[in-house]
Amino acid sequence: MSTGLIIFLAVVLGAAVLVLNATLILRWLRRLRREAIAGLREDVGSQRVYQVDDCNFFGVESAGYGQARGNGVMALAQRGIYFRMLIPRKHLFIPLASVREISHPRWFKGRSKARELLRVDFTGQAGERDAAAWLVPHREWWKEAILSLREGREPSPSPPRRR
Repeated sequence: MSTGLIIFLAVVLGAAVLVLNATLILRWLRRLRREAIAGLREDVGSQRVYQVDDCNFFGVESAGYGQARGNGVMALAQRGIYFRMLIPRKHLFIPLASVREISHPRWFKGRSKARELLRVDFTGQAGERDAAAWLVPHREWWKEAILSLREGREPSPSPPRRR
């Protein structure tokens, strides 16, 4: 076998392994997302859901700096904000009644994506002040919708999905 043929076969084999690995990882991530959405459905139950978005979680202030941040799925429903993280599998519920303030900082817990985030300051179960932040599409809509629901008004229709 010539050296050129061996190099060609090694490159083709390497590319095939990369494509196979990428395909397996994408399937795994899709499965994790489906499971997170199923978990949200259980959490929300029969409540009206106004919006569900993929998002990037920046953490909860009270959990300190060592916590994992990552991708997940967030829903706004009648009673509050529901979030499910893909890896590690975590969930968070913020009742509308406990929301104190909503802002759009560029940084949260020393981390940034160079875009404005959705930060929700809330009162935790023990009465302590806490906050969580996400990189979410249409952060202005989320802010206005949460504030509308807190005031007992219907939020404006959800923004169009990006493709």
